[in-house]
Amino acid sequence: MKIAKRIASVLLAVLFGIIVFVALLCAALLIADAAVDASARVLPSYAREDISLILSKETWSEEDYQTLYLQTGLGRSALDELKGDDESILAFQDALYYEGELTHETVAITTKRDKFADEDYRAPIVPLQEGDVLVTSTCHTFGWRNGHAALVVNARTSSLLESVSLGIPSAITLNGVNWFRYGTNFMVLRLKNADKSLRAEIAATACDRLYNVPYSLTVGFLSPKDQGETPQGTHCSHLVWQAFYYYGYDIDSNGGPLCSAQDIANSDLFEVVQVFGFDPIKLWN
Repeated sequence: MKIAKRIASVLLAVLFGIIVFVALLCAALLIADAAVDASARVLPSYAREDISLILSKETWSEEDYQTLYLQTGLGRSALDELKGDDESILAFQDALYYEGELTHETVAITTKRDKFADEDYRAPIVPLQEGDVLVTSTCHTFGWRNGHAALVVNARTSSLLESVSLGIPSAITLNGVNWFRYGTNFMVLRLKNADKSLRAEIAATACDRLYNVPYSLTVGFLSPKDQGETPQGTHCSHLVWQAFYYYGYDIDSNGGPLCSAQDIANSDLFEVVQVFGFDPIKLWN
């Protein structure tokens, strides 16, 4: 009888310990998820300036380019393409300083995404080119901003090649760019020292080799990071990494087994064409 009572007491204590552990774990995860909201969108730490005088100049100095970048989030290549279209450039400045209310949406069982409460708001985006890369930190899981990355494969239709979730093979998303525009932040990246035709070729090869590939989070751990010409698994940022690795570009800034969206954002191989919702100076650091 005493032994039975002792066993019951031990089991009760173990059960109580498990309940307390689960409760503390859930509380910690909820706190972590709430804390990550502070980085959902970062506004510039400096004041907005009147850039109309700079826009009116026939040519821009290096200082002008830097000022315009800080005030609009537009890199040099985007500014050169938009030069003369003052209205559009000013719209990018409005967007960089936009202070809309933030909310969330659930994109997976454990993953939330930051977006604006105003469902009609879409951030302006630069004219895209095939081979451009879009990254965002808006997706987060229990306090970790895993983010998302995608490859522009058809600029005319704003189509992206991307790998989005477990159980869903990689696909080409028509007008997929809009998903990024509804979020609270994104960056447009473009390969440095590579002409337009090479970047388009990278996108085309990605469509041939990385379309309809099963989603896998274990690539780089349980299977090779370099999946070769017939990949058996991928995920969002790995797909983008693999597309460029076919051409000898290792865009994983830390070189680890896992290439994250943040690793891509910090790669020195890319120029920033546009930044929105990130600090233009610190970017995603």
